[in-house]
Amino acid sequence: MGRTRPTARDSFDRIEAEYQPFRRSLRRRHQPAFDRLFERARAHADAAGQQNTADPWRTFVLSVLLAQELELQRLADDDHD
Repeated sequence: MGRTRPTARDSFDRIEAEYQPFRRSLRRRHQPAFDRLFERARAHADAAGQQNTADPWRTFVLSVLLAQELELQRLADDDHD
């Protein structure tokens, strides 16, 4: 039996491709930040795939938020060292 939905990575790739005009319209110095959002989301693609949601945007946003929360915690921990 085949998959009924694309993988999370495939969904994130599709979202990234859809937003390439947005990326191109950003200032050059902001484009790497845009790219990092997708890198952060892909870091949690295995967990996102377990959700198997019909709305990949929600999973993408939650994955990015999780990555940013982890980064904030890391920075806070570094401040306490």
